[in-house]
Amino acid sequence: MVDDETVWELSVRREGGLVRLDAVGDLDLDTAPKLLTEVVRQLDAGAKELVIDLTELTFVDSSGLGTLVGCWRRAQQAGATLVVANPNEDVSMTLEITGLDQILPIRDEKQAA
Repeated sequence: MVDDETVWELSVRREGGLVRLDAVGDLDLDTAPKLLTEVVRQLDAGAKELVIDLTELTFVDSSGLGTLVGCWRRAQQAGATLVVANPNEDVSMTLEITGLDQILPIRDEKQAA
């Protein structure tokens, strides 16, 4: 669970060619480059499928949205797939308002379970 002190946390789990990145806190101007750096690192290490799990993401600003698109493009260039998973209601609304829900592959794993 995210508390008031948590600004950003990113955990990485690798299972073969699948990499799950769990983002916690705010994805903004300060933290977005950390996500991109980790995605590039995983792609360079041979990841074929990346899932960025936003279940615990509390806020995303324009730089965070741009970084999600940048991560998706980097994955495409590397011949990998990237999926944004489990955005909460606020993040989903932001993706819809900006039209990024029409560009980024988004999966709600909670409903699929």
